[in-house]
Amino acid sequence: MPDKTDAPDSAGVYNKRMKVNSLRLYFGLLFLAFLLLVVAAVAVTYAVVASQRHDALLINLAGRQRMLSQQMTWLALAAPGDPLLTASRQRFTETLAALEQGGATLDASGEPVMLPPPDDDAVRAALTEARQAWLRFDAELVRTADGEVSASLMTTSLALLEALDSVVAQLAAQAEAKVQRLQVIQVSFLLLALLLLWLGYRVTQRHVVNPLAALGAAAGRMAAGELETEVPTFADEELRRLAAAFDALRAEVLASQRHLEARVHQRTQELTTAFEFSQEIAAQLELAQLLDSVTDRARALMAGSAAALCLLDEEAMTLRLAAGSGAGVAKPDLRQPVDAALPRQVIGERRTVVTESACASCGFLRSVAAGQCVATPLRAGDATLGALCVVRPVAIDFEPEEQAALALLANAAAVAIVNARLVEQGRAQAERSATQAERERLAADLHDNLAQTLSFLNFKADRLEAAIGDGDAQSAARVLAEMRGATTRAYAQVRAALTGLHTAPAAQAALAADLRACIAEVQAATGMSITLTIDHPDALTVTPLARQQALHIVREALTNVWRHAGAQQVVVCAARDGEVVRITVRDDGRGFDPTAVDASAHLGLAIMRARAERSGGALSVQAQPGAGATIMVTFPLAKEQPDEPLATVAG
Repeated sequence: MPDKTDAPDSAGVYNKRMKVNSLRLYFGLLFLAFLLLVVAAVAVTYAVVASQRHDALLINLAGRQRMLSQQMTWLALAAPGDPLLTASRQRFTETLAALEQGGATLDASGEPVMLPPPDDDAVRAALTEARQAWLRFDAELVRTADGEVSASLMTTSLALLEALDSVVAQLAAQAEAKVQRLQVIQVSFLLLALLLLWLGYRVTQRHVVNPLAALGAAAGRMAAGELETEVPTFADEELRRLAAAFDALRAEVLASQRHLEARVHQRTQELTTAFEFSQEIAAQLELAQLLDSVTDRARALMAGSAAALCLLDEEAMTLRLAAGSGAGVAKPDLRQPVDAALPRQVIGERRTVVTESACASCGFLRSVAAGQCVATPLRAGDATLGALCVVRPVAIDFEPEEQAALALLANAAAVAIVNARLVEQGRAQAERSATQAERERLAADLHDNLAQTLSFLNFKADRLEAAIGDGDAQSAARVLAEMRGATTRAYAQVRAALTGLHTAPAAQAALAADLRACIAEVQAATGMSITLTIDHPDALTVTPLARQQALHIVREALTNVWRHAGAQQVVVCAARDGEVVRITVRDDGRGFDPTAVDASAHLGLAIMRARAERSGGALSVQAQPGAGATIMVTFPLAKEQPDEPLATVAG
């Protein structure tokens, strides 16, 4: 059995390993190295700059010594007793001693400075030679000050200058060496900085960039829906935790996705079934079959034992059981008030209700075995037509998705019911319209044909009576023959009106000929003087239906003139006016007031106007009492297409 103390030791080792494999440790070491490098570079640079400043001071002092030697040479030759010579000798001696052994002296501005003893052998050797040259030169200065003429003054002066130049050169060489060392140090710092940068790049690339790229790829796969692949793990503590969080998120999203996919699949199946049912229901146009189909499909969709569909009456006060499916449903046409408990909730509040059928207080469900009942309103827009109910055993609850599917089916059924009712109303309206159109056709035909013929017979009867009274048998026989022909035509007209048989109209170009024949027929029947004017007969192209209606209108207008106007002259004009054909019937009779005509005249005008409008034309009447009347009708020109067939109800 392992020792329990091993666990803490293992945890400690694991924690130490985690600390070693830590981004904070890596970047902390890198930042510390950079900090030390920067501090070292600054310190070394500062030290070198200070050394350079010291070297510059030494070179400046050595150069000033050279100038003092030249000044003392000039003073010794020109003014040996000048106090400046003595001061220069003293300052030269102090400065040389400070340069050689270290100590205090004055700089070029007269400020005291402390010089360290030289640490370079070459500089010390050069200063020793300068000291010896100075001693020789100083001895010559003393002789010169005592009044002796020294021939070696210039020689020792030049030797001193040469020694001082050597000191300056050695100091400059020392400073140059320091500069070179500084350059080497700076190059070393640069190399170290580049090395640290490279190490930082490698650490960042290995421990940050590459892991983040892997995490980004994992996130991309998650966004693309590839949730099966696990998120990779890493050695570093922080990235390991981040990867673990990503992987936990992936696992949760995968679980949620699978759950949602299962829910969506189930819901899609239910909605697909409901939609298929609704499409099948919507295709039904017979109301009775539609209602039976709705209840059957609703019971199948909900896997129920029974289903019922009830509709509101026109007053929305009573519910009528319109259809049922399954065992125990009451017979159709059973009624109950809409203020019962279940109908009030479903229809009054317009919401889906789930309850137990045994306690639903619904008369349509009393004979159904006890079970769960779901009832939803039949809604088409803002109107509620009734309710749809489904019952199944108590142990099987109705899920919210099932309730939504049933509501979808109920709404589709409501729309289908409205459509079926509209179809029935449309059929009834079509039957009424057909009947009315047939009545109008019969009225127009009888008015245009039979009424004119009867008027003609009445006129001929008067002529026959006059001929018989005058004993003119020949005239009476001629009038009787005309009446017999008119009677034959009247019989044919009545038969054609009752059977709807009409001869096919002539071609479009024959309108002018038809007008001439119509005028000749009216003249022969009435004896009126009628003048016909046709402008460009070939241009009078109207549809066959419009041509037939135009002939009826002209015949009716001329008959009215003969019967009522007492005109001496009648003019009929036909011409093309733009995109229409215009026909005008004008008389010089007694005229009339269009607003005060009697019923028979009003009927004739109404029939003529209806005939014009039936063919897309228009009719206008201009008349005044005592000034004649003008009737003008216009029809649109026929397009270049085959002659249209005549509807039998057109008349």
